[in-house]
Amino acid sequence: MKRIVWVECLRKITILLFALLILLPLGFGLLTQNQYNQLYLTTRFQQYWTSYYGARSIEADQPFSKRIMLLNINEEITRSTELMVQDAMFKAVLMQANLIIVFLNTPGGELSAVQNIMNMFELSGIPICVYVAPFGSTAWSGGTYLMMSSHITAMSQATVMGAAQPVQAGQLTYDLNYVTSMIALMIAHASLHDRDETIAQMFVTLNLNLLPEQAKESGMVDIIANDPYSLLLQLEDKSLIRYNSPSGTLAWKLVPTANASTYTPVIQVDFAGISNTPFVYYYEKPIQYNFLRIIVNPYVTYILLIVGLFAIVIGLKTPGFGAEILGTISLILGLAGLGVLGLNFASILFFVTGFILFILELKTHALVLAAGGVACFILGALLIFPTSNWLITQNFIQTVIGSVVVVSLFISAFFGYLVYKVGQTRKIAKELDIEALVGKTGKTTTDLTPKGQVLVASETWSAKSHDGKLIPEGTKIRVVKVQGLTLIVETVEPKEEET
Repeated sequence: MKRIVWVECLRKITILLFALLILLPLGFGLLTQNQYNQLYLTTRFQQYWTSYYGARSIEADQPFSKRIMLLNINEEITRSTELMVQDAMFKAVLMQANLIIVFLNTPGGELSAVQNIMNMFELSGIPICVYVAPFGSTAWSGGTYLMMSSHITAMSQATVMGAAQPVQAGQLTYDLNYVTSMIALMIAHASLHDRDETIAQMFVTLNLNLLPEQAKESGMVDIIANDPYSLLLQLEDKSLIRYNSPSGTLAWKLVPTANASTYTPVIQVDFAGISNTPFVYYYEKPIQYNFLRIIVNPYVTYILLIVGLFAIVIGLKTPGFGAEILGTISLILGLAGLGVLGLNFASILFFVTGFILFILELKTHALVLAAGGVACFILGALLIFPTSNWLITQNFIQTVIGSVVVVSLFISAFFGYLVYKVGQTRKIAKELDIEALVGKTGKTTTDLTPKGQVLVASETWSAKSHDGKLIPEGTKIRVVKVQGLTLIVETVEPKEEET
C-alpha cells in the first residue's frame, strides 16, 4: 500500500533531519572557531608591523628581542576554555614567552572554570595581560573575575567590564551566602594585584559596569589601547613588580620602571624592548577543544537532548535501527554537555516525564499525552540553565531561554507530526492485517537490491529479497514473511507458475 510505504520515508527523513541538526551546529562551530583570531589579531598585528617596522631598516638576521603569545577567549567560559588556557600556558613556557596577552570578550561562564583559570593566572611565571578588545567587547561577570586575577589589565575604547552579580534561574540572586562568597573571591584577587577592593566589591553587590576611562581612573585597568602595538608601546617604560602593599599583602603592580625601586620589590619584570620587533605566536585552539566547546554550548546541549529523545521515540515506531542509534548518540552527547552546564534534578525529572508521556502516546494516540510531553520538555529545558555554578549575565541567560523555547516548539511540532503520521499509517496497516499477505504472489515494481518495492494485493509495499540477491523489476514473487511493514519475498519459479 502506498501510504504504508511512506513509513520508510518517515524513518529516512527522521535520520536525515537528526544528522542535519547535529552536524550543522558542530560544523559551523568548528569552521568559525578561529575566525576572530584571523580577522582581528592577525590583521591588526600585520597592520602595525608593516606600517611601523616596515618603515625601518631591519637586518634579516636581527634576533627577536621579546616573545609574546596571543590567546583569544571570545566565548562563554567553560571547561573547554579552561583546558585551552592550560594548554596555551604550557606552550608559552616551552617557547620562553615574556608576555601572554589574552584577548577577552565574554558574557561570563562556568564558576569552576573561571576559578581554575584565575588560579592558573595567579601561579603563572609569565606575566598575564588580559586585554578587553576589540571595540564592543565585554568582560562581564566571569570575565571581570579573570581581569582581577591578571598581572596587567588593558581595555580598548568602547568596551565594558563589570556586571558580576550572580544570576540564578535567569534572575539576579540575593542569596546572602552565595553573594558573600563571590564578593570574597573578587576582593581576594583584587588585593593580590593592589586594586581597589571597594570597587571590586561593587562589581558584585551593585552589578557595576565600567568604561575604559572609568576603569583606568579607578585603578582597575592599567592601560587603554586600541590596538596591540599601542599596548606594547605603553608597556615599554613600565615594570611589573611584586612587593609588600600597604595592606600587608604581597601584591603585583604595574609601575613606571623609574619608580620601581621605591617599592622595594621582591620580583621585578621590566618590559623595555617589548615592542621592538617581538616574535608573536598566535595560539590556535586544538580541534578537540573546539569540539568540547560546542558540546557544552547551552543551545547545542538542548538540541542534542530534545532531538535525541524524539529520535528514539520515532525509532520505536518505525522499522530499522537508524533513528534509535542516532538518537542514543545524541542523548549521550547532550548528557555530556549537561554534566558541564550543571545538573538540575527538577529538569531531569521533566525530561524523563516527557519521554514517558510520548511513549504512552505511541500506544494511546490521545494527543493530550503528546502535548503534555512537549510541555515537559520545554519546562525541563528552561530549568537546566543556568545553575548556581555559572557566572553569566542576565541578558545572555534570557536570550538562551528564548531560543530554547522557540527551538523546542519547532522540533516538538515536527516530530509530533511524524509520530502522528506513523501512528496513522500503522493503524491502517493493522486494519489490513498485513500478516495475511504471507503466501500471496505479486510482482516487483522496482529492482530489489535487495530492497525495493513490490505490488501485492493491488497495493505497493516496501519489500526485501529473502536471500539478499537481486530480483529484477517485473519479476513474479511470493511473500515469505513480514518484518514490520516490509515484505520478505522470493522469486516464483516458472515451474511453480505452471502448476
